[in-house]
Amino acid sequence: MSKNTHLEHLEDSILLDGSQGAKDAFMFLDELAQTFSGKQRNNFKITTKWDGAPAIFCGKYPGTDNFFVGTKSVFNKDAKVNFTEGDIDLNHGHAPGLVAKLKDALKYFPNLGIQGVAQGDLLFTDDKKITTINGERCVVFTPNTITYCIPESSNLYEKAKNAKIGVVFHTKYVGRTVETLNARFGYDVSSLRSSRDVLVLSAETGEMGNDLMLTTSEVTSLQRMRIASSRLVSISSSFLDEVAEQIAAKDQLTVGPRLKIYFNTYVRQGRRVTSATKFVQDFKAYFEGEVMKAVDKVKQPKTKAAKLKKLYEGMEFIENNENALMKTVGLYTTLQNAKLFFIRKLERGEELRTYLRTEDGYKVTAPEGYVAIREDSTAVKLVDRLSFSVANFNVSKDWVAGDK
Repeated sequence: MSKNTHLEHLEDSILLDGSQGAKDAFMFLDELAQTFSGKQRNNFKITTKWDGAPAIFCGKYPGTDNFFVGTKSVFNKDAKVNFTEGDIDLNHGHAPGLVAKLKDALKYFPNLGIQGVAQGDLLFTDDKKITTINGERCVVFTPNTITYCIPESSNLYEKAKNAKIGVVFHTKYVGRTVETLNARFGYDVSSLRSSRDVLVLSAETGEMGNDLMLTTSEVTSLQRMRIASSRLVSISSSFLDEVAEQIAAKDQLTVGPRLKIYFNTYVRQGRRVTSATKFVQDFKAYFEGEVMKAVDKVKQPKTKAAKLKKLYEGMEFIENNENALMKTVGLYTTLQNAKLFFIRKLERGEELRTYLRTEDGYKVTAPEGYVAIREDSTAVKLVDRLSFSVANFNVSKDWVAGDK
């Protein structure tokens, strides 16, 4: 079964998939460049990554004619699949807020005529409101971190105001049994029946206007970035492949997993990498400190010696590959910058208003991000991690606490 429960960031491809991940990242960037040159291929899609919650799965349960709803827990070994309100109480009773949302989905979604299984994100149930923001009367809802505003001037306003539940679908599952289900990114919402009670939004971005097309100077800058990145890969490819193998092995006392975690600490702290040399030196100290914590936690001499061996091996690996590590940091940040370039263009084409709710009122913000989808249904997240992810790391999600 191929499931879509987590997408990776474009730049993380080089850590997770090594030199092949770098090639994949370049292919995504090439497709984006084609799109913003007016040459988008029909099999390449860009969807808006809505900040909805919870992720919801629904439709006809494979092999039956029975409608179901569920969260990501439908993929658990002990799957939590809900056909009735009683199932929802039994499976999710520890989270009352989630129970209420799932019951609304079970009540209203069958009216949409969903064929197969759909995955989406809930936007609102009874928690939307009508208010005025920046002088505009809007339907407002905050499913997770971002507050969405559908202004009175929008064609969606009346539909949103009257709807009992809102959802954005982004993935379709195809297969005759649960075991053979395969995720297909992108969802054609035009295939659904209209329902007064349900606001269904499409995740796909609209057509790119001429004002968003690449200029000659932008094309030149992207070409230079591509050439520079290829050089970085040629130097660091063997190192990247070893890092990817270590991450796949899930040994937290090796360099690979710790490197990915260390990159994420920059996101959590709202920092950008400004010096590859400083990053590498700081990473050495971080790696040594983290492994020594594991060493200090054990008392048996044999176990302590085994963990110290991991430390020595890791430090030697870093020392022997210091140049490749610096080039990896350079490649990682170059991919981030290229990604941000396209994100800014996509943001300019958005129609709905997006805000962050603060103590001082609503602050204008960008959407969570986007998803780029290739012909083979592989996909990556395009998210400005410093503007969104840092908020997402710290936001309270008490109403879904405990749901796995």
